[in-house]
Amino acid sequence: MPGFIESTAPAAVCVSDGRQVRNAATRVWAGCADPSPAGTAEAHKAAKSVTGATGKVLSAGVFSSDSVHRCLANALPAQLRAALRPRFERYYCAGAYFHNDAHYSGVLFGAWCILGPEREVVFPRLSIRTPAGPSNLVVFDPFEPHAVLRPGERHYAHERYETDAMSEFIGFELELLVPVRRLFGIAEPVADAMELSSRVRINAQTGATTIA
Repeated sequence: MPGFIESTAPAAVCVSDGRQVRNAATRVWAGCADPSPAGTAEAHKAAKSVTGATGKVLSAGVFSSDSVHRCLANALPAQLRAALRPRFERYYCAGAYFHNDAHYSGVLFGAWCILGPEREVVFPRLSIRTPAGPSNLVVFDPFEPHAVLRPGERHYAHERYETDAMSEFIGFELELLVPVRRLFGIAEPVADAMELSSRVRINAQTGATTIA
């Protein structure tokens, strides 16, 4: 069932361009939406241009689509729909090692799996994992370390994904409007909290973090 998943992890501060931006989200949202046959066909077509996707999340381009926007808006909680941006991006990976996306400083990030094997998005610091097979949706804080792994796996091992089929995602963004911040538990920055940023070194296999 779709809904928010709460974390009991210690507070973390998101830092962008050397300054504190906000507290990290304390919740992840997971849901589902069936892609249209046309969208699936487009994903396959775009995938033909993607190579070297083992362990990496690679882009096949930015696009806009009224039908994609409508489908995602209908799948999201009503309070989040106004925050959905009209820009989307196709992403591909054959598993993905632990990383963060701290360059998305002003939004929450969403991933909608269109095609691919059963996978999970794993957030080690939060002790949360969500399904990432066909039709699955997840919205999370892009500063949070995460990986795309086989169900139940805790560590990324490159050799286990070298012959796997690619997962095909549509990435989307939610603006940090007041209802979004409230629903995802984003508060004002906390003093002495751990830092999440592009400066943080993330162990690609385990997701463990250290400050560079």
